[in-house]
Amino acid sequence: MNDRLLTVYAPPVEEEITPGSDLSAILINALRRNRIDLKDGDILVVASKVVSKAEGRLRTVADRAEFEELVEQTGTHLVAERSYRSGTTVQVVRTPAGTVQAAAGLDQSNSGGAVILHPLDSDRSADGLRRRVEQAFEVRIGLVISDTSSRPWRVGVGDIAIGLSGFSGLDDQRGRPDDDGRVQTVTVRAVADEIAAAADLVKGSSRGLPMALVRGAGGYLDNGQGGARALSRDLGEDWFRHGHVEAIQRGLGVTDLPGSAPAGDNSDDILERVSRAIRVVRAGQSRTPGHAAWRMRIEGSGSRITLSPSDSPATAQSGGPPLLEAMVGLGSLVERLHTALFAEDLSASTRYHWVDGELGAFPRGVTIDIGLIVP
Repeated sequence: MNDRLLTVYAPPVEEEITPGSDLSAILINALRRNRIDLKDGDILVVASKVVSKAEGRLRTVADRAEFEELVEQTGTHLVAERSYRSGTTVQVVRTPAGTVQAAAGLDQSNSGGAVILHPLDSDRSADGLRRRVEQAFEVRIGLVISDTSSRPWRVGVGDIAIGLSGFSGLDDQRGRPDDDGRVQTVTVRAVADEIAAAADLVKGSSRGLPMALVRGAGGYLDNGQGGARALSRDLGEDWFRHGHVEAIQRGLGVTDLPGSAPAGDNSDDILERVSRAIRVVRAGQSRTPGHAAWRMRIEGSGSRITLSPSDSPATAQSGGPPLLEAMVGLGSLVERLHTALFAEDLSASTRYHWVDGELGAFPRGVTIDIGLIVP
């Protein structure tokens, strides 16, 4: 059982932590210097930044472009990408540890100009630190390596567990009755993240406080073997494995869109959004022939797109009559445009222009009127 009182304390750490430092010894000395007598059930939370520094997980980059390239190399799966007027690009990616973080959790603050990567194996690092501290104090504790991360749908950042040893990071409530006696079926509490967030309120590696002692949560200690990786959903179970813009682009066959990414502050004007939607339509791989028979032109600073016959004669792409292929291609282009425009928060209404011919009426072009979708 856990206590009804939770206390969190961040003892000062006086030593400078550099590549090759014996981090376990530094933390043990800090605890002893501050006359902290560890007890069974205590949990230590250590900032990932100092773990990475001690392990030499530092890289140097010459400019922002090299930083973004390092993020791309570090991440295993691109979730979303956004650009800002300052010229910076931020990628939200899945890290090798399974967490989903902006810039892959790379940090340039308080690093002497270097880029700090995550520990190579945060769970293994947490296990090594815990064993050394337990041996020094002859106690049984838990240890969390924490990192700061943003949160979907919420403003601000908080700490999460990226390394864990000595206890399970999840408290599974499924099968237990709630206060009304109903059996819970979905509740699994992320206690390691909650402990990391509580510790973040008092610690701060930039203030010489890279570690916090959490007392009162010893009831969670067990022989859990899953580590912090157990707190990250598998990619196949992740409902949000792509941002909505990126999901639509991939559905249209685009994996590498030329030009700038959408603005992170939603400041792109309609012309920029429409231009990007057309790039998506053109860059993607369509299963429908006849696209080349039409040209797309933006009018009215982005308030309208017109599709009209291209200057070159229509040619067959899949062995069918060129005119019929062109009509099939026009319908496909219109639907692809509506989809790409929706990803840009733009509404669209379509008007076909019909003419009579030997085969009856057929479309001679399309006008698409565009407006903002108001959230």
